[in-house]
Amino acid sequence: MLENYFPILLFILVGLAVGVGPLILSKLVSPSRPDSAKNSPYECGFEAF
Repeated sequence: MLENYFPILLFILVGLAVGVGPLILSKLVSPSRPDSAKNSPYECGFEAF
């Protein structure tokens, strides 16, 4: 009985892998160079209060 649901489970797992896989891969592969200028708030050319 449960073997009838295997294709549905397979489609769900493949769909999750296609959706989440690129997000995880880009997080691992992309360069991460945090900088204080990048992380500081910027508003209309003035420093934040």
